[in-house]
Amino acid sequence: MVRRLSVLFLLALTACTASLPPRDVDERDDDPDRAAEYRALKHAGSDDPFASLTAAREAMRAMPSYSTTDNVWIESSSRQVDESTSLDDSSTGRLEDSPGPLGKWRFLGPGNIGGRTRVLLVDSNDPNLMYTGGVSGGIWKSTSAGAKWEPIGDDLANIAVNSMAMDPRDHNVIYAGTGEGFFREEVRGTALPLRGDGIFATRDAGETWTRITPAGSPDFHWVNDLVVSAHDSSRIYAATRTGVWRTADSGATWTRVLDPKVTGGCLELAYRGDTSGDYLFASCGTFQRATVYRAKNAEGSTPWEAVLSEENMGRTSLAIAPSDPSIVYAMAASNEEGNYNQGLLGVYRSSSNGDAGSWEPRLTNDSPDLVQTFLLSNPLTASGDICATAREWIGMGWYCNTLAVDPVDPNRVWAGGVDLFRSDDGGKSFGVASYWWGGVNDPSYAHADQHAIVFHPRYDGSSNKTVFFTNDGGIFRTENALAEPATDPKAPCNPVKSKMVFTTLNNNYGVTQFYHGAVSADGMTFLGGTQDNGTLLGTVDAGPDAWLHVLGGDGGYVAIDQEQPRYMYGESQWGYMARSTNGGEGWRRMAADLRGAEFLFVAPFVMDPKSETRRLWLGGRMMWVTTDRAENWRPASTPFPALISAVAVHPTDNELVIAGTAGGHIARNTAATSATELTAWPLTQPREGFVSSLAFDPTDPTTIYATYAGFGGEHVWVSGDSGVTWTPRSGNLPDLPVHAIAVDPIHRDRLYLGTDLGVFVSLDRGLTWAVENTGFANAVTESLFVAQGASGPAVYAFTHGRGAWRAELVFPTLPKRRRVRH
Repeated sequence: MVRRLSVLFLLALTACTASLPPRDVDERDDDPDRAAEYRALKHAGSDDPFASLTAAREAMRAMPSYSTTDNVWIESSSRQVDESTSLDDSSTGRLEDSPGPLGKWRFLGPGNIGGRTRVLLVDSNDPNLMYTGGVSGGIWKSTSAGAKWEPIGDDLANIAVNSMAMDPRDHNVIYAGTGEGFFREEVRGTALPLRGDGIFATRDAGETWTRITPAGSPDFHWVNDLVVSAHDSSRIYAATRTGVWRTADSGATWTRVLDPKVTGGCLELAYRGDTSGDYLFASCGTFQRATVYRAKNAEGSTPWEAVLSEENMGRTSLAIAPSDPSIVYAMAASNEEGNYNQGLLGVYRSSSNGDAGSWEPRLTNDSPDLVQTFLLSNPLTASGDICATAREWIGMGWYCNTLAVDPVDPNRVWAGGVDLFRSDDGGKSFGVASYWWGGVNDPSYAHADQHAIVFHPRYDGSSNKTVFFTNDGGIFRTENALAEPATDPKAPCNPVKSKMVFTTLNNNYGVTQFYHGAVSADGMTFLGGTQDNGTLLGTVDAGPDAWLHVLGGDGGYVAIDQEQPRYMYGESQWGYMARSTNGGEGWRRMAADLRGAEFLFVAPFVMDPKSETRRLWLGGRMMWVTTDRAENWRPASTPFPALISAVAVHPTDNELVIAGTAGGHIARNTAATSATELTAWPLTQPREGFVSSLAFDPTDPTTIYATYAGFGGEHVWVSGDSGVTWTPRSGNLPDLPVHAIAVDPIHRDRLYLGTDLGVFVSLDRGLTWAVENTGFANAVTESLFVAQGASGPAVYAFTHGRGAWRAELVFPTLPKRRRVRH
C-alpha cells in the first residue's frame, strides 16, 4: 500500500514554516491530499480532535443562545449537543424559509452542486420517496424522486453519514450509520479520521432520530454498512472497523459475530433474501489481505467461513444477482506495489452461491486489453499513449469501489471507481459509461468517485431502465441503463464515445464545502471557493439551484469589486489567481509573476476597500501586491517566518495592512503601498498557531480582531492600537477551531465568529459569547462577514458542508429575552 503521509504536511504541522510546493498550474478538479493537509493544519493542537470537539459541545450546554434575526436571548440552548461529531462534516441546517427555533437564516445555495455522498435509499412502495446521506451534510429526504431535497434529523449534530438501511417491512423505519471508515486520514496523511458516533434510527420516516448503539463506543465509530433482516426486523447487522455486529432487539444489545482482525475491519455486507435464514456475505480488509466471508444463517451461531481471499487482495466490493442469487460478484483493489496499487486486482464471479473454490477470475489487471483494467484507477490519467496524455497511475480502489448487478440480467454488471463502467458478459469485459472530466453539460458527464449504484425499485430493463448513482458530486441518474457504453480501444479519450446520459439530482441538496465567500455591493450576487468543486457563482435572481461552476481546481479566496462588480477574482490551489471582467461570464488566469512562489493550499487575498479596488494583496511566503487588477504582481515584504494565512486592509487608510501566519505571527505595515521585497514588516506573536482571520472595526479602525484555528490557547484576540499589541478576548468561548470573525458595522459591540461548531455571537466585543442558534446550527463555518444584503445589512456565512447562508441584521438597543422549551 502507498500511504501518502506527506512530509510536507508533517513539516507544516510542526513548524508551520515548511516550504510548500509552488502552485499547481495543472487545473485538476481537486487536490484531495493537499486539501486534507490544509484542514489538518487548522485542527492542530489536540491529540484527539474528536474528543476536543465533544468537550466543546458539552461546554455549549451552559452557554446562552441568541437570535440575530429576532434580537432575542434564548435563556436555555435548544441545541442538541449529545449526538455525534465529525471534524469534516456538518449535518444541521434548514433551507429556504424553514425557520430555526427562532427567526431564520436564509439558504443562498448552492443546491445544485452536491458533495460527497455514499448512500441512497429508494422506497420500493413509493419510489418518489428517497433518502440520502451527505458525508459533509447529514441526512436528507426527497418526496419527489430527487426533484427537491430537504434536510432531516437536524436535531442530530454533525453526523458523518456513511451508510443507511430501510426496514423491509416498515419503510418508516430507517437506520443511519456514521463515520467514514475508509482510512482517508491515513491515505491523505491528515491524522484526522472522519469519525462518527454510532447508528441512529427513525421510526417515523425521519421526523425524529434516536441513537441505538452505545454513545461513544469505539466499536461503532465507523459504521461502513448496514443490513436489516428480511425475516425479523429487530435483527440488524453492521459492518464496522471492528468487524460485523448483530443486534436481535433493534439495537438494545449488540454482539460481534465476525472479528476478522484485519486492518479496515469489515467494509461491506451483501444480503441474500431468498432463503429461510439470513444468508450474508461480508467483505473485510483494506490494506492487509482482504477476505470475503459467508454465513448461511447469520442469525444463529453458524460460524462464518472464508470463501474468497486472493494474494494482494485489498478492499473488495460485493454484489448478488437479484434474478439468480446463486451468482455473486466481487471486485477487488490491489495492494501490490506498482501501477495497480489500489487499482484493479480482479473481478470475480461465483455461480455456486459463493462457495469457497467456486470463484472464477473474470477480469484481472494482466488483461491485454489495457482499458479494461482501469476500473479502479483514474481512466484519463492512466490512458497515456491511448489518449495521447501523460500517464499517471492513480489507484482509488481503497476509496471509491462499488458493484451492482442488473435486477433482470445476471450477466449485466455495473462497476464504479473514479468513473462508471458496465459489463454485459458477466464481468469479462467492461465499457466506459461516464466521464468525470467531461463538461458538466456533456450527456455522459457524472462527477468523479463513485460510491453507490442503486436500481429503481421498478426497474425491469424495458419500461423502466432507471439507475441512480452517488459520488463525490452528489446524486446522479440515468433513465436508460442499457445505452451503449464506450468499448473501442480509445474508450477513455472522448466523452461522446459513450451513449449513456446522466442527469444530476442535486436539487436543493445543500452540502457544498466552502472555503471562502464574497457578495456584491447590492447583495444580489455571491461568489465562493470550494473544496472539490472549484469556484461557484450564484445570484438571488437565479435562486439556490442555479449556481454556476466558473473556475476549476479546488477553490479558495474570492472577491467582488464593490464599485465595479463586473470585476471578480478567484483562485485555485496554491494562489493560482484568475479574474473576470464581465461579471463572472468569462475568466482569465492571471499572475504569471507568481510562478514558483510559495503559498498555503488556500492562499488569502483581499481587495483594497478605499476606492482603490485595482489594488489587491495576496499572502504567501511574503506579501504580494498588484495595482492593476491582478495583471502584474510584485513582492511587498521580505519573507515571513511562516506562510501567510490571513490578510486585512484598514477600511479608510489603505497604508495600514496587517497579515497573520500559520505560525501565529501578526505583521503590520503603516506604509504598505510603497513596500518592496526589501521591506521587513514588524512582527508580533500573540500565541503560536494558525491565524485564521483578521478584521478591522469599521467604525473604529484602531481596533482589530484576530482569530486562531486549532485547539488550545486563546482563539480570539483584540488590538486597540492598530495591531501593535494584542489582548485575548475569548471569554467563555469553548476550545474549538475558530475560522472567521465579523464586526457589525453599526452595532460595533456585536461580533460574530465562524467555528467548527457553527456561529457564535458576542454583544460586548468578545467579553462573553453566546451560541447563535437560529439557522444551520453546528455547521463548520469557514467564512463569515457582514455586507449589504438584498434588503439591508446582513451577516453571511459560507460553511464547509452546508453551503452559504444569510441572516438580516437587526440593530438592537437591548435584546429581548425569551425562554425556549425543548
